[in-house]
Amino acid sequence: MEVNHGVQPRRASKGGARLARELSASGGFSPSRGAASSLPRRSVQELAPAGGISVLVIDDERDMREMLAFSLSPSEFEVVTVDGGREAVEVLGTRRFDVAVTDLKMPGMSGVETVAALRELDPDMEIIVATGYASLETALACMKHGAYDYIRKPYDIDELRHLILRAVEKRRLRSLVPLYEVSCALLSLRTRSEVLSHLGELALDLVPHQAFRLLLPEPGTRELSVCASRDRLEVPQGPLRELAGRAIQSQAPVCVGSTSREWPFSPVDRLGYALAYSLQVGDAPAGSLILLRGVGQPAFSVSELQRGSLFAAQLALALETARLNGELEARVKDLEATRQELVKAEKLATVGKLAAGLTHELSNPLSFTKANLQTLASYSRDVKSLWTTAREVAEELSRREEPRLVELSQRLLTVAGKETEASLQDVEEAAGEAREGIRRVEELLAELRTLSGGSPTSPMKRVDVAQLLGPWTREGLLARPIQVEASAPVFAQVASEDLQSSLARILTFLCEATPGQVGAPPAPLVIRARHEAGRPLILLEDPLLQLSEERRAEIFDPRIQADARSDTLRLNFGLALAWRLLRRMGADLNVTPGASGGSVFRLLLPAAD
Repeated sequence: MEVNHGVQPRRASKGGARLARELSASGGFSPSRGAASSLPRRSVQELAPAGGISVLVIDDERDMREMLAFSLSPSEFEVVTVDGGREAVEVLGTRRFDVAVTDLKMPGMSGVETVAALRELDPDMEIIVATGYASLETALACMKHGAYDYIRKPYDIDELRHLILRAVEKRRLRSLVPLYEVSCALLSLRTRSEVLSHLGELALDLVPHQAFRLLLPEPGTRELSVCASRDRLEVPQGPLRELAGRAIQSQAPVCVGSTSREWPFSPVDRLGYALAYSLQVGDAPAGSLILLRGVGQPAFSVSELQRGSLFAAQLALALETARLNGELEARVKDLEATRQELVKAEKLATVGKLAAGLTHELSNPLSFTKANLQTLASYSRDVKSLWTTAREVAEELSRREEPRLVELSQRLLTVAGKETEASLQDVEEAAGEAREGIRRVEELLAELRTLSGGSPTSPMKRVDVAQLLGPWTREGLLARPIQVEASAPVFAQVASEDLQSSLARILTFLCEATPGQVGAPPAPLVIRARHEAGRPLILLEDPLLQLSEERRAEIFDPRIQADARSDTLRLNFGLALAWRLLRRMGADLNVTPGASGGSVFRLLLPAAD
């Protein structure tokens, strides 16, 4: 870990070391409150695994400051010494400490005033008050102002060491409460967007900072991308990636200050400290979290580094949980879509079985009836020809003067009169209607055979669908105008006839579903052809068609609808047939809401070889 706190600790001089040895040899350091064995036996490594415990020593006696700096082991403690309360306040404005040890009787600010000022600047720092026998009441007054404990002078270094460790332990335990609350809040977020939106607020609860940056790897690559931040602080992305890379490579927090030679943000004069964490999921790096403080703000303390490390671990877990939740939701949606496809296929299979039976049962009767109707129509034409001839003969005979011929003409005119003409007309119309009915039944049977998969498959070939859409722009083909947008050829491997038939059925449905307002010009249907993820795509957009989610789910099912012309109910297989034909050639068809309203039919076609 790299640390630069900006304030260099004052180490003991030779005089201070000599004073420490003399007092130790004479037994001057005697515990005044209980035996040292009664204090907790915790190691610095247990309480501060990320590094040494930082201690701020405040005493107006130089020898005493140097003695404490010498006696507290540099391998366990980082000691910074100051000669009074005012200097302590100045130092605390530039960095943070785990513990402060302050004398009570000092010129300028007293011990009580110093405790109150330090607690206001850093409520998390624990303060130990050093006092002589005569000032015990004052030491207790300091504890009322927020001091953790007191120790009597002259110092017992072993007692002081364990008192410091106990103070750090209390601070660590106290910090577990917000850490637990933040952890619960993090793990309750289910999506990545929720994690990102609450990240700054949650991190601020544990480690105060001016700004933060989250760097996450791009999907499929190891390149770190800086997530968008709400603050307006402009931080170059290059140094951010460099600092994040150092944290990921070392798998430990990296803390640097603006005075360090390894400070990466040289052009940014508003930043004073940066703290980078590696986000790990198992052995794999999952990104980096970087906390930033401005110039004039204190450096990150060891306890803040520890809390930040725990928060980074929880953040990595929350991001991984959000990713797994996203994958799970996507799979659930896929399963639901598959289920709907299976239900739809089962419906069509049922219709197909019915179609096969109906086709088998009705084909022969329909063929026989159709042949008879064709014969009847032929007979009707022959009889009408005879009737016309009889009328002409009767008119010719009526012009003769012979009574017998006139009588014969009257008899012919009686037989070939208006009633006979009306009967012949009725027979002709009935035959025509019967033939139209049979044609409709034949079309219905053909649709049923297509739904059942019994119709032959059209040959697949390479087709420019953009060129295929051209004819739909002609006026008069449909009740609404068509606007085709395709700037370049879009080749697909499709069955051309089936594709055209499917497009015709979809466009017919759109024209019937949203005919438009009377007197207003009809809104155009927009057809776009392009590529998406390497596959040809046709988009049919209708700004007027509003479909509920339930209606979109069942829009490709066979349905019964009202026939406006005859005021009857009839089967409509249009969209079901289009879906079946397109699926048979390997295409995908679905309906989604339009970006600006309406609905969009998305037709994803097989790519051309």
